[in-house]
Amino acid sequence: MLNKTISLSQMIVITALLGLAGQVLHGHAAEGPSAMRLAQAQHAPLVAVSKAGTGLVALGDYGVVVLSADGKQWHQAKSVPVDGLLTALSFADGQNGWAVGHGGVLLHTEDGGETWALQPPLEDKPVLLSVWFENTRHGIVVGAYGYASETRDGGRSWQRLNVSSDGDDHHLNQIFSGRDGHLFIAGEGGSAYRSPDNGATWEALDTGASGSLWGGTSLRDGRVLLVGMSGRVLVSEDLGDTWQTKDSGSHEAITAVGQLSDGRVALVGNGGLVAVADQDLQHFQAQIRADRQNLAALAPLGDEQLALFGPQGVLKQDLTDTH
Repeated sequence: MLNKTISLSQMIVITALLGLAGQVLHGHAAEGPSAMRLAQAQHAPLVAVSKAGTGLVALGDYGVVVLSADGKQWHQAKSVPVDGLLTALSFADGQNGWAVGHGGVLLHTEDGGETWALQPPLEDKPVLLSVWFENTRHGIVVGAYGYASETRDGGRSWQRLNVSSDGDDHHLNQIFSGRDGHLFIAGEGGSAYRSPDNGATWEALDTGASGSLWGGTSLRDGRVLLVGMSGRVLVSEDLGDTWQTKDSGSHEAITAVGQLSDGRVALVGNGGLVAVADQDLQHFQAQIRADRQNLAALAPLGDEQLALFGPQGVLKQDLTDTH
């Protein structure tokens, strides 16, 4: 039942709906099923970001997709054939990417995110929360109520995956890759899942957590991180067999985590939380900026700056502020 936990992307977008009206060109959305055109699209509610070659592509509500070559100057995508909430995206290379959203929406781009085309929607129109593509043919989507499906033909057809062996319906919030063909899913209620064979088989992991896990990442040395409610940071050095809890320096919900080029780890979350730790993860230096509301995603811009994404669109964070 979706009302048992409101999805992260829904919470973020709800806080920003009223603030968007003033940005619409001429005060109206574009006619037909296409993304709302905005005077400053980089300030629309944005919930996810991905690298596309050397650039960045971010997306959010009203079908808004924005692109940047350097993380500083942004422009809206030329064509997006939906006007609803987009929740996640994944690029297989610099040109080919996929985006997902509510209602089973699947979009594909072949030009680095400038133009998008609808693919056949998933039959039962699930709420999709995350997408991962290994290459231009093999990808997996996950979402509410334990939904997971896999494609082997670039999104033209999909087959359901059985991620949970005990039949639970935990929301699957994010799928991400690890080393040696491993995949991981962060889920509701402390649930997490692992595939050792690129998605062919799955097993539940014992994280020891009870609060929802909103996301995760695999560090360059192979360690796996999961983050979530109450400032929770979990790290595994054995591909998910065992987990240790790290001090994030905050009790705010953490929504995203990533690694900088110098090895440090950065995370963002509710209340404008931004925190950074050295590669040993022994102590996160946390900063809370309530004026930034709930942050949803991050992208490193060099070693001393982050691009942040949330209800206010793209924001910048100078990491010297967290030292």
